[in-house]
Amino acid sequence: MRSVISQYTLDKQKMPQSGDDLVQAQYLKQIPIDPMTGQANWNWHTADQDEIMSPDEQDEGGIDDVFSASDEVGSDGVPYSQY
Repeated sequence: MRSVISQYTLDKQKMPQSGDDLVQAQYLKQIPIDPMTGQANWNWHTADQDEIMSPDEQDEGGIDDVFSASDEVGSDGVPYSQY
């Protein structure tokens, strides 16, 4: 999904505002199931204007990353929500 978010951002010259933007623009058929939770309940990271790498190309923030919504912790001690 990260590559889809990046491709949308490059193509549209703006970040998606929600996962639904990726579906409506046909970058995804539907929001996929989070394999850790069994639901399509991802945690979307939203960048604000201060975090945008190239502000001359974009005029607003939006989604720039996605993480599992799971509360579980991996065998390496890192929560799945941080992968």
